[in-house]
Amino acid sequence: MQAAIGYLRVSTREQGRSGLGLAAQKVEIERFGEREGFSVGSWYQDIQTGAGADALLLRPGLAMALRDARAARWPLIVSRLDRLSRNVHFITGLMEHKVHFIVAALGKDCDDFTLHIYASLAEQERKMISERCKAAVQTLMARGQKFGFARRSKAAQRRARMLGAAMLTKAANERAEAYRLHLEWALRQPGLNGSRISFNYAAEKLNERSIETATGARWTGQQLKRMAERLGIDHPIARLSREAGRARVQAIYREHPEYTVRQVKEAIAHPMESKRVGDYLRECRKAAARQSPVYKRIGWYVDRRVAVRLRIAAIWKRQPELTGREVLRMLGPEHPVPLYWVQRILRDCWVGGERHTPAQRVKGRRLYFPHRACDERTRRALRACAVAGSRKAAMKRAAPYRGHIKWALRQPGRYGRPISAQYAAEKLNERNIPSPRGGRWYANTVRATWRALGLSHPPAGTCRPSKHALPSHKAARRLGRPGRR
Repeated sequence: MQAAIGYLRVSTREQGRSGLGLAAQKVEIERFGEREGFSVGSWYQDIQTGAGADALLLRPGLAMALRDARAARWPLIVSRLDRLSRNVHFITGLMEHKVHFIVAALGKDCDDFTLHIYASLAEQERKMISERCKAAVQTLMARGQKFGFARRSKAAQRRARMLGAAMLTKAANERAEAYRLHLEWALRQPGLNGSRISFNYAAEKLNERSIETATGARWTGQQLKRMAERLGIDHPIARLSREAGRARVQAIYREHPEYTVRQVKEAIAHPMESKRVGDYLRECRKAAARQSPVYKRIGWYVDRRVAVRLRIAAIWKRQPELTGREVLRMLGPEHPVPLYWVQRILRDCWVGGERHTPAQRVKGRRLYFPHRACDERTRRALRACAVAGSRKAAMKRAAPYRGHIKWALRQPGRYGRPISAQYAAEKLNERNIPSPRGGRWYANTVRATWRALGLSHPPAGTCRPSKHALPSHKAARRLGRPGRR
């Protein structure tokens, strides 16, 4: 009996798990071998579709069967032609390469013309099966039925996605590992003007040496960067983008708000212009100043000492009894500022405070007296604040005496003139009305009280009015007063 190789194939996994289709094909091939004098020495099988011209890539069993058949010069036996393939081009290629295969359903003496006809019928049947399956699926989907991956539970879907992502990551890592030496060599090369090489320039170095990517294309900077990150190669980029530079400066400012432009530029460890670093650092300082109501109220400058001012303002708010030396000691060596500057900031905090606590008020009277200000701007601000505070306090003290002052100012003065401050004070003292200070009334006390209350009272005056202030002769006769002559 002549030796031969048997090949079995089914299309779906369900058919492969049942094994009925494979067993039926095997029985059919064995009966054909007994009838025609063939002894099947080895068996190969695949669970894969018969469509497509690249059957050898999708079906390893068929590839091994054809390889062994060529090596041993044995015929390849299949039960039906569609088990071999449903593609006319593939079957014609086997016939062109003189591959000896036998179809059990057609007999061992079947000619090439008959094989072509049955190959065309198999391909047409595949198309008809595909159309019927698609139509059936569309009908069931219109009814709301789910298919394939959607029929699984959410946990199974998540697990499948995680496994798929892990497999893709593993395959990508394996592809990247093959290029590790090339990437390390390219990133070690010097860049333009002796600086650190960029990813785009490193990609050009690889292209100059005709090193292709895993897909056979040319290298790009972004592709080289992703592969370096996948391999864990730490290579800082040569130039930061605007977003990356701003984010890096913001992160450094949060950790070290006292840093200058030069210190921030050194901490970035990337070549960046000093102007860009200064602009980003100024944005951070302005944002910090906008968030502080004290900073906006006082109107401090936005410079490298923004963080120090905010720190001093916070210390003064919690502990207003501390002196400048004690505040300077609390700042520590990371804020190297002079003592006079700390004292000026403390004075500004006292001036800009909306409502002073008793401890802050005592502290301000003792240390922040206006004449102690060290510059004209602070002196003017302190004077204005002191005047406003004094006026407010005077109005508060004078409010309970509004009725007494109005009564005293309505009293007639001497010789029918408006009452003077001295005479109004005597009237109040006669009625035993204490002054806001708790003592007797004096002329200055009465004047200060009616001014604080906003009352208008013409001064009585003791001197003769000027010539220009006197009325005319006719008006004087009507008023009974001396006039101009």
